[in-house]
Amino acid sequence: MSTHKTLSPLDPQQFRLVQSSALTAKATHPNGRKFIASIDVVWVRQARQLGVTALFVGLALWHLKGLRRSNTFIVSNMMLEDWGVTKWAKLRSLRSLEKAGLIAIEWRGKRSPLVTLVMPADTPPRSQRRSGLA
Repeated sequence: MSTHKTLSPLDPQQFRLVQSSALTAKATHPNGRKFIASIDVVWVRQARQLGVTALFVGLALWHLKGLRRSNTFIVSNMMLEDWGVTKWAKLRSLRSLEKAGLIAIEWRGKRSPLVTLVMPADTPPRSQRRSGLA
């Protein structure tokens, strides 16, 4: 007799969306790490046009922004290794994002670059977004 478990048919309840009253949702990654789900949609839409790897690096930058609670932070090769991004892909993606005006980079020789996330011109300041002026 086989020890394999038989799979039951798909249960539609597993796809039900849960309503949340929080604007910024904090979720847990399967490996137990937390990530922040508050990302500027206009920024991501512009990064999407640069390619998949640049978009992926951009999402990693937003993750780091949430962890550091700052728009400016150091981006090392090791930080992006967890995201499956090589040092060469990181370099190309950072240059693409900088050329598109989505980030500003302070290149520091052989040290990891200091990156600042730049909000697109058509994104209103946070104070106007909350008050409904935009």
